[in-house]
Amino acid sequence: LSIGSSVWLVRIFLAGGRFDGMAFPEMPSAVDESVASATASHVHRGRWGRAAAAASDAGIVSRPSGKVDRFIGDGDDSGVKGRSHLWRRRDTKAMQPPADLSVHPTLRPLTREGPARAGLGCTITLRRGAKIPQLGLGGGGLEGVEGRMAIVAALEAGYRLIDTALYYNTEREIAESISMAGLPRSEVFITTKLLQKAHASEAHVRSSLRESLRNLQTNYVDLYLIHNPRAGKIKEVWSLLLKLRKEGLVRSVGVSNFGVGQLEGLRMSGLEMPEVNQIEVHPWRQLPDVTAYHEQHGIVTMCMAPLARGRRFGRSDLATLAQELGRSEAELAIRWSLQKGFVPIPKSINPERVLVNAANGFDLSNAQMTRMALLDTGFMSCTMASPCHDLAWELVADSIPHPDAWGGNRGGKGKSKGKRDSGSKGGEHDFGSGRGVWEAQGWSF
Repeated sequence: LSIGSSVWLVRIFLAGGRFDGMAFPEMPSAVDESVASATASHVHRGRWGRAAAAASDAGIVSRPSGKVDRFIGDGDDSGVKGRSHLWRRRDTKAMQPPADLSVHPTLRPLTREGPARAGLGCTITLRRGAKIPQLGLGGGGLEGVEGRMAIVAALEAGYRLIDTALYYNTEREIAESISMAGLPRSEVFITTKLLQKAHASEAHVRSSLRESLRNLQTNYVDLYLIHNPRAGKIKEVWSLLLKLRKEGLVRSVGVSNFGVGQLEGLRMSGLEMPEVNQIEVHPWRQLPDVTAYHEQHGIVTMCMAPLARGRRFGRSDLATLAQELGRSEAELAIRWSLQKGFVPIPKSINPERVLVNAANGFDLSNAQMTRMALLDTGFMSCTMASPCHDLAWELVADSIPHPDAWGGNRGGKGKSKGKRDSGSKGGEHDFGSGRGVWEAQGWSF
C-alpha cells in the first residue's frame, strides 16, 4: 500500500462513522488516542497545512522540505515567507498536565435538538448548557441598506444566529435589522469578537466589549470570541473573557482561528477550554485533526467561510455531484457541514442567496458524504487569518507577536483600511496602529 493511498484511507476513516446523518456520533478509539498527543503528532500537510494533492491543481512546485514555491489562494503572500520558525513545530516538547483540573467542567456529548434534518430550527447545546442555532449568517460586509435587507431576509427565513465582530463595522446594522424584523433581542443569538488590538490591556478589552454592546444595543453578548491567536497574550485575555462571562456581560466564550496546538496550550495552562472555535472548515479544508480534538473536548466547530468564498466552485467533483442532485455547490457544501454536526455561517449580501444557503429540503447519503470526504485538499480561502491556527503557542501565549510573524505588515491589500481595527475611526477608545504595543516589548520597526 502506497503512502498516498494510506493518507486517503486515514482521511476516510476519520470521516467514517460520521456519514449517518447523526450530529455527534461516538469517536473511534483510534482518534481518541491520536488526539491525546495532538500537539506532538499533528501532521503538517505543507507549510500552511495544505495537502500535496492541491499542489498539482494549483501548479505549485513542491520541494523536498515540504515547502512550496507559492501558496494556494489569490491573496498576496509577500509578507509571510521566510518565517517558518515562528509556526508550530513538530518537535514541541510534551506539556505537563495542569495541576488543578477542577477548572474544566465535566464534558458531556454535544447534542442537537430540533427537526430531524440538521439546519434551520435546530440548536446545539454548548458545554455549559447554552443553546446555539446550528445555522447562522456571517455578518462581515453586510453594511448599509443592502446589508440590512440581507439580515432581515435571513431572520424572516428562520435564521436565529448572526456572527459579527467589532472589526467588521456591521454591529449597528445587525441591531437595526433585528428591530426591523420585529424580533425581540432574546430570540437572536449574537456572536461578536474582541478587537485584536484590544489585547494590549484589560482596559482595552473592556472598552472593546463596551463598544460592541453599544453598537448592538444590548447589555449582553451570547457568544464572545477571541478573533485570532495572532493578537497575542492569549492566556491573559482568555482569563479576562472568563471574567466577563462571570460578570454577565457575555453568556458564552470561545475562540476563532485556533489550532490544536493553541487549544492544547490553553488546556495545559489549567484554563477552561473554549466552548466554540470558529475556524475555516469546508469540504476542501476538512481539518480532521482539529475537529476530532473539538469532539474530544466538547468544543463546537463553527465554520467560517463554509463555501471557501466560492473559489473552488466549478473546480472539483462537487460541481459534478451538484449537477447530479440538481442543487448548487453552495447548498451541498453547507449541507455537508450541517450533517457533520458543525455550525456553518455562510455570508451573502444577496437575499436570494441567503435563502438558498439554508440548504433546505434534501439530505446527503452516506455514499455522497464519503465522496465529499475526498474533496479535502487543505485549500485556504482566508489566506491571512486561517494560517494563524499554526502559530507556535509560545509565540502567542504571553506576549503580542510582531506583525511580521503573521504578515501583518503587508502593504497595499488588506481589510484594515477604513475598518475599526485600524484606529482610523474614533469611537470610545482609539487603539491606534498598535505599534507602541510592540515597541514596548522591544520590537523595532
